[in-house]
Amino acid sequence: MTLVKISHGRRSFIKSSALAGGGMMIGFSWLASCKPTPEQLLTMPKEWFKINGFLKIGENGVVTIMSPNPEIGQNVKTSMPMIVAEELDVDWKYVVVEQAPLDTSIFTRQLAGGSQSIRHGWEGLRMAGATARQMLKEAAAKAWGVPVSEITTEASMLHHKASSKSAGYGEMASSAAGIAVPKEVKLKEISEYKIIGTSRNNVDGQKIVTGKPLFGLDYKKEGMLIAMIVHPPAFGLKLKSFDGAAAKSMPGIKDVFKINVYNEGETQWCDTISFNELVVVVGNTTWEVMNAKKAITCEWEQINRKEKDLPFFGKTKKVVTPSGLENSGDHLAQMIAASKSTATVVRKDGDPEAAFKKATTILERSYTAPFLAHSPLEPMNFFAHVTAEKAELVGPIQTPEFMEKSASIRLGLPIEKIDIQMTRMGGGFGRRLYGHFVVEAAVISQKGKRTHQIDLHQRR
Repeated sequence: MTLVKISHGRRSFIKSSALAGGGMMIGFSWLASCKPTPEQLLTMPKEWFKINGFLKIGENGVVTIMSPNPEIGQNVKTSMPMIVAEELDVDWKYVVVEQAPLDTSIFTRQLAGGSQSIRHGWEGLRMAGATARQMLKEAAAKAWGVPVSEITTEASMLHHKASSKSAGYGEMASSAAGIAVPKEVKLKEISEYKIIGTSRNNVDGQKIVTGKPLFGLDYKKEGMLIAMIVHPPAFGLKLKSFDGAAAKSMPGIKDVFKINVYNEGETQWCDTISFNELVVVVGNTTWEVMNAKKAITCEWEQINRKEKDLPFFGKTKKVVTPSGLENSGDHLAQMIAASKSTATVVRKDGDPEAAFKKATTILERSYTAPFLAHSPLEPMNFFAHVTAEKAELVGPIQTPEFMEKSASIRLGLPIEKIDIQMTRMGGGFGRRLYGHFVVEAAVISQKGKRTHQIDLHQRR
């Protein structure tokens, strides 16, 4: 086994506490043991050092492992808890996985993007499971009056071979919660793995195929209204005027109004504002709102060119929006220009130039493809209930921590009053990195002083 030291800090910490009715809860830093290079320290946001999570062990031996990262189908909701369970040495059939809420006081890097969840969480996740296992072993050693070095674990059981004593994790969980957190723990060797590297069913698989409510559009709340947005018919256009009188008089319709999604200076890198002025229709049901949306008449005009500097992971990124209608020919020209520019070599193994000189045959092919839209199967949507005291936001988002900040700024509420709950996503893979639809839902709810489920269908 590999011996590692536990890292402690203001928000990079491990703590335990007893739960009501017995059991154990342990919080842990998922990134405490990462060793970034000096170059990475300059570019990585410091929040990435604060990815925290927790596991709970019930007195019946069931282990609940929280999964803090958003789930978009990449299966981190299964694979990340598998890493914790491996080092905990728990029987996987006794593991229950829950989606953690956004909580920046406990978790950080609650982000789905760049295929980084496992890479950044690997050592910290292992440490979390190993720490809980060590505390259980110490509790058993104390109860049986034997050295902790003689306690072994296997499949959710604690054993002392010399005395033939054994106990389940649940029996020692409450006592373990009072054990001081160890300063160092032993991690398993690869040869000892029983869970990592094996095939496990998706923890949400049965719920998905049986239609259980997991996704943003499944979320319902008593008294909720439906809101839909009328977008410009093409990129490069903006709203000039609209007439919503006919739509407002239709059955089930509560209101038709205009919103500005963002005010000047409120955006960050994940706040795209292709369409900032939008027409909103709010009503009782999806069908009524869809029909009313068709009755709204809008006049559009072309946008003017603009430039804006946005913060981007510790750097500044210049975003240029050209004037007028979007031109796919411009995109193609940019791709061709990029293909002719000199590439940056980030890794080179061997001597490829020499290998090409010695090659009998060289095959060369060029492939081109247009930019493709990231169009997830589940439409962009979010639930919002905004009052003067707080904002309750629920839905599918890849960047919840960033959008918490955006919602706080736009709504004029302290960040601790923004409550974002994550649902499973019906696809995304980049599209839901940009969370303007979260802010749109929040602004609509705040303006209408109602609870809204917002379903963003483009008007064609």
